[in-house]
Amino acid sequence: MRTNRNRIEFDQGIVRRFPIQSWDRDRLTQIARRQQSARDAGLPVPAVLAVHAQDPHPHLVMERAGGTPLMETSLSPTAQRRLGSELAAFAGRMRTVTDWFEPDPEWAVLWGVLARVAPRPSCVAAAEEAVRAPLSLVHGDLSAGNLLVDSDGDLIAVLDWDGAALGDPAMDWAALVANCPPEVVAQMRADTPGHAELERRAQVYLDTWPVQHDLWLAGEHPWLSGDRPLTEPRL
Repeated sequence: MRTNRNRIEFDQGIVRRFPIQSWDRDRLTQIARRQQSARDAGLPVPAVLAVHAQDPHPHLVMERAGGTPLMETSLSPTAQRRLGSELAAFAGRMRTVTDWFEPDPEWAVLWGVLARVAPRPSCVAAAEEAVRAPLSLVHGDLSAGNLLVDSDGDLIAVLDWDGAALGDPAMDWAALVANCPPEVVAQMRADTPGHAELERRAQVYLDTWPVQHDLWLAGEHPWLSGDRPLTEPRL
């Protein structure tokens, strides 16, 4: 199996991840630590069993999680409501993780840099929001493919913590709202009294996407320096 950034090999209860991109191979130990740190925080993350960073073909050996990607699973209404409750609890647990071994990329710095490069109203508003936002652990890629569930609606595992960092949890919430079935989202909201504020903040950031898209196309987006996110302005 091949994803956009990894070659994945399965062997019974073991998964071997061979990064395709050079920058992923170079930071394999860091990626493994992010995975394990999320697991140590009590989140449903497969264990890292070994890191072969110096191997001619660097790779991770990980526990193979059960379940099926949400996008490949057909759930009954009851199972969807159960999953909604489980995802609400998962997101709530993420918001309690405020101490992370890596301080960067700094959320407010990233948005501040964007606002200086593109001082449009949407970018300035996002930078101001980012300074005020509560920070906690953010996964950064909560797509339906990274959520493993069973047919009863139990959340079995969440995959791909490669980009986990401290940020505004509103963005992870917005990703779940965008990627989960309506019945799941309805239950998430029912179980999360603060969901309206999370969605309000997320929309402030999302309003910048047209500007960011144009910067990407022009090769002028300031968040990337080489292959890695900026943590300090270097303009």
